[in-house]
Amino acid sequence: MKSWTCSTSTATAPERERVWHDALRQISLPSTRLLDHAGFHGDVTSIVSPLGIEFSRISSSAQTMSGRCDRSAPCLWLALPVTGRFVIGEGSAEHDLRRGDILYGPAGCDSTLKLPDQFVMLYIRVPQTMLHPRLLNLRIMQAGLLAGNAAVNRIFSGLLLAVADNLDALTDDDIHPIEVAVSEFVISSLGQMTASSRFDIAGASNFQRICQTIENQLGDGDLSLQRIADHLHVSGRYIQKLFQQAGLSFSLYVHQRRLANCRADLANPALRHLSISDICFRWGFNDAAHFSRSFRAEFGTTPRAFRQGNG
Repeated sequence: MKSWTCSTSTATAPERERVWHDALRQISLPSTRLLDHAGFHGDVTSIVSPLGIEFSRISSSAQTMSGRCDRSAPCLWLALPVTGRFVIGEGSAEHDLRRGDILYGPAGCDSTLKLPDQFVMLYIRVPQTMLHPRLLNLRIMQAGLLAGNAAVNRIFSGLLLAVADNLDALTDDDIHPIEVAVSEFVISSLGQMTASSRFDIAGASNFQRICQTIENQLGDGDLSLQRIADHLHVSGRYIQKLFQQAGLSFSLYVHQRRLANCRADLANPALRHLSISDICFRWGFNDAAHFSRSFRAEFGTTPRAFRQGNG
């Protein structure tokens, strides 16, 4: 796990604004306008998980962030108010965020966030590799808000608030279940929003239900479309139709989800005692050599090299 910190307290007063802009640029936040140049201070603590999720806790004086969150690699960003006042938007479209609300958006979208008081914020970047592109399409997503008054969002924000409070103390063993939970919450909370452009409401709900049923059975090497159809009391043809609308096939989805779970396990230090073969069989692959070739084709590296690089 990689980590770094930055504090304007180590810079002279004339240099603090430049140091702060450089720190925000490093975590791909847009440009900022400081509201108190003379007394400004800011701190950033950032970690990057083995699977590439970046968690940054930002504590700072008042300012306004406006522009694009740019990054060459596609990703989803999340911003969680911890303390202070947060105002999203401009003019008549301004909206005060409450504790428990979560802002989100794809990298590259324009947004304005006003922070009129001392504040603490958790800012997260989730790479596209952690988000199945057919379940969560960043290309058609707009910036939005997960309101904290919804039950699942309250649970998600509670997890993120705990991460913000304990960011300095997290170890490699701690971070793995957190990064998996974040990706699952994101797909669960946002998946139907992007799915709605491809399905009607019933179709989007059914597609999510089918995908969840597949997730629960990925470790079964004999998993088949007909078995899922029988379990859900629908026709195999209907399942195929929903996957076609998503631009996928049943077999490709299963294959990619198995690879993603293997990748997560290989990055998990708590599973070092399992061999690579153990992990591939654990997620339903029946041939270790085929798994190794598939992993390299999907992620550009071998399972062994990936594990060593995250050791």
